[in-house]
Amino acid sequence: MSGRRRAARPARRRGRLVAAACAAAFVLVVSGAVAWVSLGGDHAHQPRSRDAGAESSPMSTGRGSDRDAVPSACDTLSKSVADKLAPGADRSATLANQSDEHSECAWSLYGSRTRQLSVELRALAATGGTSATDTAIRTFSTEWQADRGGKDLSDGVKVRDSRGVSGVGEQAYVVYTVDVSAAIGEAVANARLANVLITVHYSGGDHLNAAGTPLSSHTASDGALGAARDIVSKLESHS
Repeated sequence: MSGRRRAARPARRRGRLVAAACAAAFVLVVSGAVAWVSLGGDHAHQPRSRDAGAESSPMSTGRGSDRDAVPSACDTLSKSVADKLAPGADRSATLANQSDEHSECAWSLYGSRTRQLSVELRALAATGGTSATDTAIRTFSTEWQADRGGKDLSDGVKVRDSRGVSGVGEQAYVVYTVDVSAAIGEAVANARLANVLITVHYSGGDHLNAAGTPLSSHTASDGALGAARDIVSKLESHS
């Protein structure tokens, strides 16, 4: 699932003897690259979603300012949002791998009614001549394909829905999965604002001491997107 992934570095071309030809080729390559990004990459081997919009990575024309640091994930998400999604849950900061460029926080509630909420903020750096924002765009596209394709999911966990989302940062999507054996439904929402990726996981189930009812796609997806939208608004207000 989304988190701590790195985009591949593109090959760089050199040469001066055929400058005119290279310039023409560059225009074609850039045009193709823009089309590739807006379509979310090669979908030939990806399963189709119920939502036709999931076949592309939504992307606005606006580009925010790059950041070299992110705020604390625990402090950035509004308390009212965390309390609504995981009422009475214990909050814990994830210290491993936490730095100026990376911050995580989790809210967990266990029992017959389980809720788990996690937020991860990543400020991606420029790599190999690729700007920080373009690196984030490539990473976002890679994670979009991996999440909707069910990569790295445990046995018994299946993707039930996936869709691209507009109006949450500059790019966003949400993927819903269900673990039937554990009666847990989970949504992961991933959003990009310039070179920052905001990833929210929201999962849970009810009546787990009986047969169990997974958190629905509507509840899980709206919850994860609501948290991502709240964080994006905070980042935009402090840009």
